Amino acid sequence: KIQDEGRLDEWCDDNLQWLHYTFGKGNTVSAVLHMDEHTPHIHATVVPIVTGERRKAKKKQTEGKRSYRKKANTVRLCADDLLTRERLVVYHDSYAAAMAKYGLQRGIRGSEARHTTTAQYYRDLKRQTGELEANVRQLQTEQQQAEQRLDEVRKEIKSEKLEAAKTEAKAALVAKVGSLLGSGKLKAEREELQQRIFTLESQNEELIQHIKTMELEHRDERTKFNEYMDKIQRYFPYVDKLLPLIDFCRNTLRFSERVIQELCKLKKVRLKGDFYSPEFNRKFRDENAAFSFEEDKSRKGHYHICVNDIPLVQWFRQKANEWRNCLGIAPTKQDKGLKI
Repeated sequence: KIQDEGRLDEWCDDNLQWLHYTFGKGNTVSAVLHMDEHTPHIHATVVPIVTGERRKAKKKQTEGKRSYRKKANTVRLCADDLLTRERLVVYHDSYAAAMAKYGLQRGIRGSEARHTTTAQYYRDLKRQTGELEANVRQLQTEQQQAEQRLDEVRKEIKSEKLEAAKTEAKAALVAKVGSLLGSGKLKAEREELQQRIFTLESQNEELIQHIKTMELEHRDERTKFNEYMDKIQRYFPYVDKLLPLIDFCRNTLRFSERVIQELCKLKKVRLKGDFYSPEFNRKFRDENAAFSFEEDKSRKGHYHICVNDIPLVQWFRQKANEWRNCLGIAPTKQDKGLKI
């Protein structure tokens, strides 16, 4: 909403002001706006420069265990002092106050919300897929029943028309005999038969109208069913094979709907940013990663996520080895990986 209203620059400035006020302008190293995901957001880096005596040292002094002393105003780095539980609550409160003019609201204080586990997520996904398939089967069954009923009505009308024709022929013969013989009894029977014919013709018209009504209803049901199937084909080209990939991209990699739609067209999408790996429980940076949905050569008809033409899991492991090399840590052999 902020972006659509053209206030994104103003929002960025207010975020910088809050960072400078909260952590100090000199301690704010960088603030990078990310536009490659569903919601624009800022990744900020701050240096935890503080002055004053360490909290742990004060605590030890109170308990009579003081083992060292430093000057009270010495400048030092200490993330523990800046990121205590109490300070984090204060940061949430002050940031919510700074963002109130944009209509942003603070999260629930003391929320006990928990993330859905991966196992529960896939159980829910399997259940939803089963419900979708059951609905499709139900629609197909109802379509077959409607077609069967339509055939039965047509047969009934055909039979009624045949009986009406026979009755009309008999009435004409009786009328002709009656006119030849001049019998009053035959004349009465002729009139009775004509009345019967009139009644049958009226019933025939009602049946024809009923058939037209049923055909319209059946056409509406068929149209809805076709629209339903068209939506599945349009948004989920490979349905059960791509659904897990789509949800992983949306919920874990945090891709936007536009990016996911392009991937579903089996196109390569180049992205830059930080990408989260469930296997390593951390994000890896890349400035030009080409994501795509590729068919698994070892399992025909199955698809997996690739980055730069290699499976996502393998790409994350390469990134992890690069990260370890930068830290001077020897790469480790991965026995197990997360299958996507």
